[in-house]
Amino acid sequence: MKRACTMFVLSCCLALGAGTIGCQNVEANYQEGVTALDAGDYETAMKQFRMAAEKGHAGAQAAIGELYNRGRGIQRDAQEAAKWYQLAAEQGHVDAQVTLGWMYNAGTGVPQNNTEALKWFRLAADQGHPGAQNNLGVLYRKMGKGPDDATNAVAWFQKAADQGVAPAQYALGQMYLNGDGIEENVAKAVELYTQAANQGLLEAQADLGFLYATREDKVPQDFFLAYKWLSLAVQKGDRIAIKDLEKLAATMTNEQIEEAKELVQKEPS
Repeated sequence: MKRACTMFVLSCCLALGAGTIGCQNVEANYQEGVTALDAGDYETAMKQFRMAAEKGHAGAQAAIGELYNRGRGIQRDAQEAAKWYQLAAEQGHVDAQVTLGWMYNAGTGVPQNNTEALKWFRLAADQGHPGAQNNLGVLYRKMGKGPDDATNAVAWFQKAADQGVAPAQYALGQMYLNGDGIEENVAKAVELYTQAANQGLLEAQADLGFLYATREDKVPQDFFLAYKWLSLAVQKGDRIAIKDLEKLAATMTNEQIEEAKELVQKEPS
């Protein structure tokens, strides 16, 4: 990310005819801002970031957006945050593009606009940002109006899932399970659910446990795996999983329950 920001600074500085020394000064302002931010000195951070941002430093522009967005050392101002994120996003700053896409999706600091959200998520996704790829999948799936929306959702969830994004693995698993935008493939759905569950995603753990416990029409029944995944979901506070686990335990012997508990204990805390 630093390398990309430096490239943008050089392009801006050279376009302005500032030369190498001017670019070095801009980068120095940015780095001083980062140091101040790490130390919790928000006033100095804002000052240094602003000096660099006004000369076109994309990283500094994004940092100012973050300060306004989180209200760090300054009153929270979503509109001001969006303005600075936009400046950085237009220079290709990938994290600013993702955040700006989220703001347009939620209508935070800017008017709610799915088209703009898609635009900024797509620009970041094309740079390989896994979160943006997942967000595109979510947005296409939520829209669900055109014949290609589900197909697009699958494609972007797949890209994010391949990069290990647990929510994308879970969402793609749902689409395989239901044949939504892709041919139904229960084995693939279980594989993706398991990948997400192994990363600790509660929803995947709860659904995987439910599948193994009750959905013999989809997945071969496995009391031990069902108990394991439902127990892990219960530990995270899932209320529905509590009821599912109680129903499951009522159908198991004491010996089976003890064996299943051993599976749960082997899971990393």
